[in-house]
Amino acid sequence: MYRFRPGLSKIILPSIWLFLFGVCLMAPYAPELVAILYTQGLFRYGTIGLRMLFGSLPFAIGELVYFLIIILLIINVIKHFTLLKNFNQFNQKVRYLLTNLAWFGIRLFVVFQLIWGFNYMQPDPTKNFHLKVESPKNAQIALTEMNQLTYELIEELNVTKAELVLKKEFEPNFEQVVVNVQQAYKKVAFDHPKFDLKHQSIKKAIFPSLGDYIGFLAFYQPITGEAILRSDLPILIQPYTIAHEMAHQLGYASETEANFIAFVVATEYNDPFLKYAMLLQMFTYAQDAQLLLLAGNKGYDAWKTQIEKNKALLSPEVLKDRADIKAFFAARANKQIQASSQLYDQFLKWNQQAAGLSSYADVLKWVRAYRLKTDSSTSYSR
Repeated sequence: MYRFRPGLSKIILPSIWLFLFGVCLMAPYAPELVAILYTQGLFRYGTIGLRMLFGSLPFAIGELVYFLIIILLIINVIKHFTLLKNFNQFNQKVRYLLTNLAWFGIRLFVVFQLIWGFNYMQPDPTKNFHLKVESPKNAQIALTEMNQLTYELIEELNVTKAELVLKKEFEPNFEQVVVNVQQAYKKVAFDHPKFDLKHQSIKKAIFPSLGDYIGFLAFYQPITGEAILRSDLPILIQPYTIAHEMAHQLGYASETEANFIAFVVATEYNDPFLKYAMLLQMFTYAQDAQLLLLAGNKGYDAWKTQIEKNKALLSPEVLKDRADIKAFFAARANKQIQASSQLYDQFLKWNQQAAGLSSYADVLKWVRAYRLKTDSSTSYSR
């Protein structure tokens, strides 16, 4: 009769972890395989179960999970070091801790990749949209292209805001915004089946003020499948932010990808409020890029002149909306812990996003390529 030998677990389990660790290291070299087997397979269907399990809860359990993990880590660190009795034991304990820390790091890395990280390795969505994304040959061409995009966005902002004012559209609350963005994804999914998000789960943050210190507007919780948003955000930020987080729920991991998917949904769904929120964000990215190029090529005077020109082109209603949004962030500017943004910046770089936090604005190249291909610019001079 076969008898299980406990000693074998000391060989089998480490071997499994090392095998999975090797798979994680090799995955970036097979992006198409990752997309098929993981993003559209394991992740897609696994997260449906998570959203079914946790989505019905009236609060964001994902936040509490993070707090629990932090508490358990602190308890374990204290527990190990309070057991020390003398210096010799301390040396032995340190070697023991380092060995265990290495194994913990390997297992944590594997678990992270399995629940979320593999999504960073799939091909970017520009391939599915057959977009031709090219980098400008020199700084002057880059500035010319960015000027064109910025002015188009200004015109579209003015027209869309005028449409909202003319229709006397009221500002929806958080729940209404969520429903509207969910409907947008459902409609756009008819043309883009990969956008079909079953059992959507959008939650209010339980502790939104933590965002002032950590620096988040919203985040995707891979352990629970929830998209968690600060409901105290200005209402004009919420639609695009929710669309961005829902893109993460679909497996678009990088910030550039999530921004692009949110842009596509807002562009193709016929809703002026969602579109206006998207245009406000795209204009912010475009103007920042425009001013950065100017500062590097033509100096401060040109930079200052361009700001005044953009302000003169924007309607008073759009300027007021931007001022309200700026005021929200200005009131919290001194609260953010700098280390939090530095850590997240490093996290993005570790996960195939070399630009770090600036990757949020990398979407502009894809946006421009999409607009050129589809002629989706609503510039009314066309």
